[in-house]
Amino acid sequence: MTANVVTDVNRPYVPGSGAKLTAEIEVEPGQQDERPTRQIALCIDASGSMAGDEIARARSGAEWVFGLLEDDDYVSIVAFDSDVHVVLDATRWGDIAREEAMETVADIAAGGGTDMYRGLAAAADSLRQLPDDGNTARRVLLLSDGKDNTHDTPEFETLAREIDSEGIRIKSAGIGSDYREETIRTLGSVARGEWTHLEAAGDIEDFFGDAVEEAGTVVAPDARLELNVADGVEVSEVYRALPQTQEVTPEWEANTTVVKLPDLLDRETQRVVLKVHAPARDIGQEVTLADVTLTADGETATGAITVEYTDDPEKLGEHNEGVDVDHRQTVIKTELGKGNVAEAQTQIERMTQVHGADTEAVEAAERQTEIVMEGGREEQSKATKIVTDEGLQK
Repeated sequence: MTANVVTDVNRPYVPGSGAKLTAEIEVEPGQQDERPTRQIALCIDASGSMAGDEIARARSGAEWVFGLLEDDDYVSIVAFDSDVHVVLDATRWGDIAREEAMETVADIAAGGGTDMYRGLAAAADSLRQLPDDGNTARRVLLLSDGKDNTHDTPEFETLAREIDSEGIRIKSAGIGSDYREETIRTLGSVARGEWTHLEAAGDIEDFFGDAVEEAGTVVAPDARLELNVADGVEVSEVYRALPQTQEVTPEWEANTTVVKLPDLLDRETQRVVLKVHAPARDIGQEVTLADVTLTADGETATGAITVEYTDDPEKLGEHNEGVDVDHRQTVIKTELGKGNVAEAQTQIERMTQVHGADTEAVEAAERQTEIVMEGGREEQSKATKIVTDEGLQK
């Protein structure tokens, strides 16, 4: 892996009185040097509402995962209803016969209530004691079609943060129409994973399979951006834009904050967008507003968010629309993912004022908003993915 950091701002020149800028940081992780060991915990809702095709497909999805594993990978399976059932303890795949693993899956049956909280905690526990050589991709793949009987979303957020701090990423999927969308979305976002909506039982196999295959492309499992800002500089509206739009709440210590990134994947660019307030400075100065340091897999890469102070009207008129559009698109898609159509429309109005009604970005945002208004949870989930020149990020 040879990581690289690229920074840009929408206004490279600002007046002496200062200005509010839009900035973006792109992380280019480079190529994978060695395939990581995958440690996969399947966390499956086995409550009564999953009876029938959904639980059958969940079993098939687990069997599909078995076909993707290599000898040094680990897999565990936890099912939850009113209770938690450890169907398969975390096991090195080379140490168990596939037939034996399939027999454990065949015993998963649907019935009872929904204790998703304890199920998730047990799935994470199954991975905590496994060996970690620094090149390990750890995943909890959570599938549910219902609401936890006793725990609310803030409790899940706290649990997800704890799990994430141990290097375990959560991929959460809700299926059907009765699950608590806010909880599924929070789990995927807070734990630097991903959340998605599954429209039909047939999508379960793809959800499990895609997540396991993606884990095999990790080049750095615990990447982070450190921002060290100059005195007087303010940072706000921080979002992870790629691979899925997720709002970030930075925690500051003096002038420094860390933006944790999802695991870096082989040759898949990540992007962070943010607002930066450049304070007043003397004309003619070129100022570093923030030093940026990427730390990933023992490597570091650096960049800087810089501007030049000027009173030249021509320079002050320079504007990199692409950076501003990237930020605005990210905000809109994040709100659409939450189902906040009204706020998305407000953001589109602001984009229109700056960039015009006939621009491709505005038209695309309007189309996406209409799709979410007319659709449902599947459309909300899809809205959080940003289309790049290389296509839809996954």
